[in-house]
Amino acid sequence: MATEKLGAAAPVRSSANITRPDHLSRESLDPRWASVVTFGSALFAVAVRLFFWYYTRRTWEDALITVQHAENAARGLGLNHDPIGPHVHGFTSALSVLVPLLGEWLHRGFGLPLLKLVSAICGGIAVWLAMSICRRLGMAFPATLLVGGYLAIEHQQILFGMAGMETQIAVAAVLFSIYSLLEMRAWSLGVALALCALARPDFCFWVVLVVALVGWRCWKRRDWRPLETITFALLVMVGSWIAFTTWYYGGPLPNTILAKAWGFGRWYAGLSASALLLQLWKRALFTFAILGPAYAGNGSGFAWFAFEPHGVITGTVLGLAILGVLAALNSKRLPAIAIAAFVLAYSAYYLFLVSVIALWYCIPLAAITVLSAGMGLNAVLSRFPARWRSITGYTAATAYLASLAIMMPATFSGERKVQQFVENSVRKQVGLYLAEVAQPDQTIGCEPLGYIGYYSRRVVFAYPGMCNRQVTHFVHTHPQQRNLIDMLDYFRPDYIALRPAEYRIALRRGHTWLVSDYERVADFRVPEAQREELLFPQDNLDTEFYVLKRTSVISGRRSP
Repeated sequence: MATEKLGAAAPVRSSANITRPDHLSRESLDPRWASVVTFGSALFAVAVRLFFWYYTRRTWEDALITVQHAENAARGLGLNHDPIGPHVHGFTSALSVLVPLLGEWLHRGFGLPLLKLVSAICGGIAVWLAMSICRRLGMAFPATLLVGGYLAIEHQQILFGMAGMETQIAVAAVLFSIYSLLEMRAWSLGVALALCALARPDFCFWVVLVVALVGWRCWKRRDWRPLETITFALLVMVGSWIAFTTWYYGGPLPNTILAKAWGFGRWYAGLSASALLLQLWKRALFTFAILGPAYAGNGSGFAWFAFEPHGVITGTVLGLAILGVLAALNSKRLPAIAIAAFVLAYSAYYLFLVSVIALWYCIPLAAITVLSAGMGLNAVLSRFPARWRSITGYTAATAYLASLAIMMPATFSGERKVQQFVENSVRKQVGLYLAEVAQPDQTIGCEPLGYIGYYSRRVVFAYPGMCNRQVTHFVHTHPQQRNLIDMLDYFRPDYIALRPAEYRIALRRGHTWLVSDYERVADFRVPEAQREELLFPQDNLDTEFYVLKRTSVISGRRSP
């Protein structure tokens, strides 16, 4: 049973869509050297990530939210963000809390470093899996190199995992599931799909897609054992987690999902047809920006570099990905169809269903989209005369990877400066200041929860309430007041941390209680000279904060 296969791999078809046995399935590189390059690329990916970690010391805001749960649990305070409040499922990814929990259990303070170390290793695994998938699909080696190179050096593929997010684990898990489809081993695929579900709840769509594809194959062959094996693995691994969260938190759904759904509402509500189309276009640009040279280190969106005019590189890669999807569907090969299904399903999901697309949501989709682009490039190369295929393929792959590599010194330096000037010198200091002046039973209100909550260790009313059910309930029951300032007005926490723009907007909208009932007690800001050293400084919203202290006594419904 442990070696049970789903069936022999489908024979390579004589088609220009995915492979050409007479030309492209023959490695343009000797197979032994291709294996060496694949393994070397994987090691290089790990080395780049370890260097990024050492050089930048980057920690993403949201990573601290999850790690705080793990630290509290290891110290006997419960798997909770707030050690004195009710249990709240304030993290989204199971693996993003289980890995640092293991680290904290091994040694206090090792949770976040272990998560980063696992991410570095998963970076190498992802590159090896992706290049192995390309080769097993019979793709020309230039296309294989393009896919592996992207995963190894693209900035956001490095950034989020090495800043403490679950994205690199998620990418490796999805690629492992695709590789398992190629290997056609039911146990391996079951475990891979379970890891996907534990890495990201929205990967449940992917799990359903793959199970449906396998079920279809089982029905055709009248052999249900592979499907039973996969289902058993999912029930044991994912079912155990669902059972735990239902018992511990009162339900399996993370509070973060409810908070974002209720706090941000439907993005298309009230839009005219023309405005809807414009917004869809902007969401598409945002979702696929990292197919080209882009930078998200400031946390407010993706910035394109000057040598990426109007998203030409991004658009070219996306065009190849569309060709790859068509080629995969035409090939009728199960793994290729699964790749196409992932790209189509998650493109639709982010474009139409997600209220606010967080920067790190796009990382797994980008990875599989580039895998599809590799299939598209392979299909294009198959149309070239034989003597031009390798030259054209290697030229295209080299040019694309060079456009990503050329920005690495600037982006690495940018991340280092964001961590030093903004995170360590402003947001961390706000949290430490509040830990000093606020009593343990006093509350804080703000929008960014990570650094302020982690370093203050106080109860935080942060919009939209990812770790606070009171805030989540407020945004759900007050749809006309779904914004930070109205939430703060309702709860009136003891301390408030606001960006200057948030403070000015609140006063313009008539929230004079910020002046009458609060006083500014501290300001934290990045000096102008250091701000100008940031990469795309205009995009960083966290260079200055005001801290306000409540001076009036309140009672009734507004009391936290």
